[in-house]
Amino acid sequence: MTRLLPSAALAALLVSGGAAQAQTLRVVEVLTTNERTGLMEQIVSDFEAAHEGVEVELVSVPWDSAFERILNMAMSGQQIDVLEMPERWISTLAINDALTDLGPWLSEWEGADGLTDATMDFTKIYGDTSYFVPYGYFVRAMYYNKPLLEEAGYTEPPATWDEFNEMARAVSELDGKYGYCLRGSTGGFVGWWLATSAMTGAETWFNEDGTSVFGSPEAVEGIQMMLDLYNDGAAPEDSVNWAFNEQVSGFYSGTCAFMDQDPDALIQVRERMGDDFATAPVPLGPPGQISPPIGMIGWAVPTSSENPELAKELLGELMAPEVNLEWAKFMGVVPAVEIPEDDTYYSDPVFDGFFAELEGDQWQLMTWPAHLPELGEFFDVIAVETSQAALLGQMSAEELAEEWDSFLTEAQQRWMEENP
Repeated sequence: MTRLLPSAALAALLVSGGAAQAQTLRVVEVLTTNERTGLMEQIVSDFEAAHEGVEVELVSVPWDSAFERILNMAMSGQQIDVLEMPERWISTLAINDALTDLGPWLSEWEGADGLTDATMDFTKIYGDTSYFVPYGYFVRAMYYNKPLLEEAGYTEPPATWDEFNEMARAVSELDGKYGYCLRGSTGGFVGWWLATSAMTGAETWFNEDGTSVFGSPEAVEGIQMMLDLYNDGAAPEDSVNWAFNEQVSGFYSGTCAFMDQDPDALIQVRERMGDDFATAPVPLGPPGQISPPIGMIGWAVPTSSENPELAKELLGELMAPEVNLEWAKFMGVVPAVEIPEDDTYYSDPVFDGFFAELEGDQWQLMTWPAHLPELGEFFDVIAVETSQAALLGQMSAEELAEEWDSFLTEAQQRWMEENP
């Protein structure tokens, strides 16, 4: 029988060491929805029925604290048989021998033929080794509230950051409204990167010599643009503490007119806003191009698994093409399998902003530098703490840029020395 283990029980698990019976598969998930939970329960129920004596235990870790908790569990050797994770954690876990190479399994798994070529390539995003299998992709686009823009005097979304700043401030003049749903807490670094990439035209974090782009005057300009939006009242004051749920609810409640987000926010937004919103490509900066990130979420089998072969069987059930397409729709992500031509879900106009970026040359989609073992720490801890300090007036744009530049340059150049 499947057991759902909430975050409260996770604390006890961390303290106790989480001893598990030999035929228990522990699946740790970090992104959940009511719809996905129902599908997951059906998958594991069928799996248990086909494997007598096997029990699947689902452990749900809150996303906002997931990186540090998962790292704690992995480093202490606690049993995790199947782990849901973004690609930016791979290097940290792999360098500590915490992830299993899934390459041999993928070469024999019959479902691999249903995955896209890009998915197969992305399994080896770190160290040319298949440490995880993506089940979906996040592409960042700009959501906008059509009635709020019209009330402020605009009929089209912004094409440039100058237009975005103008519109955001115009909406903020409306009573009780704000232009931008800033995400100041976990995951908020994406917004800072968009502003940096817009001003610099950078397609990557690093120059050829290993120095980071955050050391440039243009990067400081992008960071200052974000600080100005907040300090000028174009973003809610409490947005300094907003994570995913707060940002998305701030948008669909009509508090603010713009939100940069992935397609997974569509589920909540579409349900509550109907035709009152749309998506557009993220605005372009002075260089005429920008590099929105393409993020990934997928499954891995940690080396702490007590049943690695059984874990891979379950992974195969989770990644089966027909399951993956349904799963991706529940999660609001681009699937890891080819989208059928007659699929009506992804042909909805709400996906226009995302697919425009996939097809347009001005949007050079980039992957996060997953080769850096420090990536998870930077993205989920350092970037959050320092950007919040800057928003609260404790650091200047120059100081924030210098902090990020120093950390990332040191990390990249160290990696280059170790991997000439």
